[in-house]
Amino acid sequence: MMNYLRFHKIEVDTDAIESFIREGFESKLGKDHVLGTQLSSYPNEYIVRVTLRKETPEALDIAHELKRIFLDNNLAVGIVTLEAQA
Repeated sequence: MMNYLRFHKIEVDTDAIESFIREGFESKLGKDHVLGTQLSSYPNEYIVRVTLRKETPEALDIAHELKRIFLDNNLAVGIVTLEAQA
C-alpha cells in the first residue's frame, strides 16, 4: 500500500505579519520615521512594503533581520523599504 502525502492549508494572519514588521521598524527607527506598511500576497509568499521618511542603511539591516525571523519560522516574507516622496 502506497502512502500519500497530505497537505493542509494553513491560515496565515496577514494583519499580524504586517503589524510585526511595522513594530520592528518603529522600535528601532521611531514611530515618526515609519509612514506606512502595505502587505501583498502571492501564492506562497508575502511582500510587505515599508514606507519610511528617509531610507537608511539601518533600515535595510532591519528588513534583513525581520526577513530572517520569518524564514527561521518557515514563512516566506519579503520586505521592501521605500523612501517617501517629498
